[in-house]
Amino acid sequence: MHRIRGLFTRATVAAQYYAWRFVSAVVGRMPLRASYALATAIGFAGYYLWPRGRHSMRANYAVVMPHASKRERDRIARRSLVNYCHYLVDFVRFPRLPGDELIALAGGEEEFARLRREMESGRGVLIVCTHFGNWDAGAGACAARGFPANVVAESFGDERLDRMVAGSRERLGMRLIRIESPGPSLLRRLKAGEILAILIDRPVGDGVRVPFFGQEVTVPAGPARLALASGAKVMSAAFPRAQPGRPNVLTLCDWDIERPCTGDRDEDVRELTARILASHERFIRERPDQWYMFRRMWPAGVRR
Repeated sequence: MHRIRGLFTRATVAAQYYAWRFVSAVVGRMPLRASYALATAIGFAGYYLWPRGRHSMRANYAVVMPHASKRERDRIARRSLVNYCHYLVDFVRFPRLPGDELIALAGGEEEFARLRREMESGRGVLIVCTHFGNWDAGAGACAARGFPANVVAESFGDERLDRMVAGSRERLGMRLIRIESPGPSLLRRLKAGEILAILIDRPVGDGVRVPFFGQEVTVPAGPARLALASGAKVMSAAFPRAQPGRPNVLTLCDWDIERPCTGDRDEDVRELTARILASHERFIRERPDQWYMFRRMWPAGVRR
């Protein structure tokens, strides 16, 4: 049985690789409007052909939007998958853009000016994101502006797919660090006064338990531990699409996250993580259809 599962997993990962090659080849040759139209059709169809993802999204939005009707939550969940497919179109197209065009796509000059002032102080900046909007557009615009942008990236289980996705991000100017890298490697980047961007909305079994949309969820403790150990400035950021059918994004930042100093490291980690998620909760409430969470964020038994 384990052998069969292993073969199935490898086959699934290989299928993702070939699917990504096909999508990259097709989207790279299509006009933007046609690419978005294709992405809309795929996202719409995928919502109904992917029961596991659909059920997970419905369960998540029952927590995010408890007072909305089931029909409204279903509409938002479907739109979320469509928006994610639009994000993939942008991910394919962005590495082909010159730096000045990439900068123009990401608004927020005041936010980037604030980031430059923080960097001039000599301490690192930890930017915590979620699977929301187009975080790669934000990181790419950051790198195009000359910031030392290190990005923690997940692996896909297939070296070929890893190389393709990593290559796209590196062409945007990002410095990739694998999520499997040891903490000291990440810590050194922050202590050197650089930027480290990391995603936090991954439901995990071994992490820190904090409130999120009124229910407890377990997320990685790594971002808070890195911030406390390095003394880096902590900032939540989100890059939502500015308008449908366009690749431009807004730059939303929460610079008001303070590091707790109770003397109890575990409690400080929990409290800092809660503060980070609270700011992302505000971003998601404003644009719930731009949050891409296709697996259950909360345990199956959570009250809905």
